[in-house]
Amino acid sequence: MQDLAFARRAAVLGGAAAAAFAAMPPAAAAAAVPPQQGANPPRFQRLKVGDVEVTTLLDGAMQGTNENIQRFFPDSRPEEIVPLRARAFAIEPGLHQPVGAYLLNTGRNLAMIDCGGHSSFIPTTGQTLAALRASGYTPEQVDTVVLTHIHPEHALGLSYDGVTRNFPNAEIVVTQIDHQFWTDPAMESRVPQGQRFIEAARRAIRPYQGRIRTTEMRAGLEVIPGVFMEPAPGHTPGHVSYRVTSQNQSIFIWGDIAHQMVIQLARPRWRVGVDVDSAMGVESRVRTLDMLATEGVLMGGVHVPWPGFGRIIRDPSAGGEGYLYVPRPAQFT
Repeated sequence: MQDLAFARRAAVLGGAAAAAFAAMPPAAAAAAVPPQQGANPPRFQRLKVGDVEVTTLLDGAMQGTNENIQRFFPDSRPEEIVPLRARAFAIEPGLHQPVGAYLLNTGRNLAMIDCGGHSSFIPTTGQTLAALRASGYTPEQVDTVVLTHIHPEHALGLSYDGVTRNFPNAEIVVTQIDHQFWTDPAMESRVPQGQRFIEAARRAIRPYQGRIRTTEMRAGLEVIPGVFMEPAPGHTPGHVSYRVTSQNQSIFIWGDIAHQMVIQLARPRWRVGVDVDSAMGVESRVRTLDMLATEGVLMGGVHVPWPGFGRIIRDPSAGGEGYLYVPRPAQFT
């Protein structure tokens, strides 16, 4: 009898509690679970290479369509692309790739290697300045921006409107060949992406007239102390990579040796449809990947998976033709 009475009282109390909860205003009921927070905040990661502090800054990402895969990789076939994407557990449709930039504090310079894009050209880019500030630095402190080439997701961080200098105290360093390619009207017919890319390149560098230092494209050229050029033409005529060296340690940072790490490392000899000289682009990619795999040097790149540090190794299952990317875990000390 006591159990029955207890059960009846519990039922009454439970019903009362349910009625009270139902009577709560909607805001009070929802307060039990906080709202979802939405987009990720600006992000950065850093490590030390000798005495140099290297910080990756995440600018955003680029997203292509499935239909664009064949245009981007004209040598590919769908039956080859599918297993490569499956091996990487790719969840995004089309060709998805991050966009990043690298900040170097050498003790003598605070320099950028590339500087991201802008949402006016690619809506999902343009967060480099916010990431830079979040990392503890300001654009005014940057004294040098070293460009791998003048494509929009690498250079539009300089100026989104062709008037404002986002890095007001910076010198811009770029190869003379790449500068001429984007500024000489006689070169316009050679740009695969057409007038929109040409206009963006000119808009990016226009406010820095008098602050642009053009260099020869030469292996081993020291563009600022401790930062050495490695030519990689093909993607654009003046496309280059850079090796940062300090205390017998190095990091190699490329621009667009590879956009799609899984696909292009597995098939490094596939041409890229947006390269100005696709055969030369293949040569630069194969040479760079072979060097990195042989040396085991730490590397990074604008479209390398976040947080943007890793190494290249040879793929033992690919018969000597393919490579794998091994990401370096984030460093917290």
